[in-house]
Amino acid sequence: MERTAALLLLAARFLATVPAARAQTEPTSDPRLRLVAAVRQLGPVSYRDPIGVISPDGQQLAYTSGGWLRLMQVVGGTVRTLGPLAQTLRFLTWQPDSRHLAAFEASAAEGEHWWQFDVSSGERRPLWNGAFPRVVVAGDSVTVDPRDFRQLAWSRDGTRLAGIMQRPNGSLFWVGNADGSNGRLSTSEARLSFPAWAPDGKATACLVMAQGSPRVSLPCGTIGAAAAARTAYGPIAFSADGSNLYFGSPNERGTLDLWGQPIGGGAPSRLSNFSRDSYAPSVASDGKLLFGTQDYRVFVAVVPSAGGPARQVTAFQSETPSWSRDNRTLAFTYGSWRRVVDDFRYPDIAQDLGAVPAHAPGPARKPLTVIRASPSEDQGMDWSPNGRWIVLHSHAGGRDDVWIQPADGSAAAQPITSGGNETGWPRWSPDGAWIAYTSRIPHGRGLRGAVFTVGIDSGNAAVTQPARPVPLDGFDAEADQVEWSNTGDSLVFDAAEGLDTRAIYVASRRGGRPRLVHRFTSEQNFSGLGVSPDFRWVAFVAPAPDGHFQIYRVPVSGGAPVQLTFDPTDKTQPAVSRDGKSIAFTVFTYQMLFWVMEP
Repeated sequence: MERTAALLLLAARFLATVPAARAQTEPTSDPRLRLVAAVRQLGPVSYRDPIGVISPDGQQLAYTSGGWLRLMQVVGGTVRTLGPLAQTLRFLTWQPDSRHLAAFEASAAEGEHWWQFDVSSGERRPLWNGAFPRVVVAGDSVTVDPRDFRQLAWSRDGTRLAGIMQRPNGSLFWVGNADGSNGRLSTSEARLSFPAWAPDGKATACLVMAQGSPRVSLPCGTIGAAAAARTAYGPIAFSADGSNLYFGSPNERGTLDLWGQPIGGGAPSRLSNFSRDSYAPSVASDGKLLFGTQDYRVFVAVVPSAGGPARQVTAFQSETPSWSRDNRTLAFTYGSWRRVVDDFRYPDIAQDLGAVPAHAPGPARKPLTVIRASPSEDQGMDWSPNGRWIVLHSHAGGRDDVWIQPADGSAAAQPITSGGNETGWPRWSPDGAWIAYTSRIPHGRGLRGAVFTVGIDSGNAAVTQPARPVPLDGFDAEADQVEWSNTGDSLVFDAAEGLDTRAIYVASRRGGRPRLVHRFTSEQNFSGLGVSPDFRWVAFVAPAPDGHFQIYRVPVSGGAPVQLTFDPTDKTQPAVSRDGKSIAFTVFTYQMLFWVMEP
């Protein structure tokens, strides 16, 4: 079993380094434009877009994929992996010497850290060892800890540094010498992001939230009439000669194109024209301009629970399926999810709940029924056993909790939990008396996912027992998704036991020591699981020998898993039908195409 797991992991890692020539690209007539790499992500949930940056000397591309940091020559060649696997890499930038990289890593268990990677050795070490010298702001002496920076930038000669820190009521912008000396701190009531140095090191630009959207700010923290005229998304970058500032901005269709704004004034020029978002420029000293184009597609499909050909159910962006109690309807999350745009308005993003017939002869082109459409993220719904109610996860009102609403939409949804953190998809017990879900709780220096239950009266939707974590003896892993046994006395859940190991457990609803069902190797986060109605087997997602994430099932009593899907696509989030005959799941394509535009 260990050997099989190792082979599966190797296959998954190999696919992440497939050369760009295999990518599905869009035609371009610009002779300066060249595709450098197609970088795959491992799942549609809880991932950032892969980040890519060109080295200052124009020779190398550094990029993220899942939690890996990788390196390749811009002209092509082998791909190297730097440092250990991380949970999430949120920001990446080169240092001016082209020999070191700075990366901002976020982990639920360990918190947030800045690391420096040595390109030659691949080793990493903390980027900062402590606080910078104190600075005076409005007569007060203030300590600046660079570990609180969320984005940063070095000047071209490496002598100067700029960093942005976020606060509930705005941002702090620090500028000083690269060693932390001679610092200057300014405050902004608006949100600042993505600092960039002009090539001469005399000015910094950034983005500032103004008029309800991010705009170019030059100098950083100010905004002029010309820059305010166009919405801009970062990162941003100066041209090598300092004459232009590059950024992503919406075109007439609302899709992001790459634009160049003359620093001396004048109309901006559009540099790219793709059907999907193009953004995140970085520039080398020789003038090479690198940027990325997001390729993100998801739909819902169904496979027989004994295995066989998969059948596509939706032909639009849709994910996280769930079955109605009569098996006639499939519900799902749908909407135009776009990471770089949605980051600025999160949690008010286009993710709603809809449904289509489960057994229609062809894939649906749009939701037949809109179950919930709110300004916020709505996901992972489940019908009550009596069919009168649905529960769902929503960020409405700035929350991160479980909500309930009538299934017919006759009344607005109401929260039944509070204080959630990365709350998962709720599931109703067979007797209708309980709802189980996952949410993060404090653990050590960070957080971990725990299994929760909340008592509910499915007649009137009243809470009978407040939400509480299920006490699981000897368990300290990250619980992701939970389902019920057929009797409602037991819970089955999957958990992350490290960055590339997952496991499936069964435990009593009342708590106690969970029993291991199956442990396997996978780097896909929040891949979900489904359970058969007789509680004899569990469906889950794991990398197959072909490198794709496929649907498997394993006996609840333990034993060897059986692969159910084999077509060359990636899957996630399986959901078993109420009669146990079918498994619905999400099929996804998620990659970034990195392009270089020659000067």
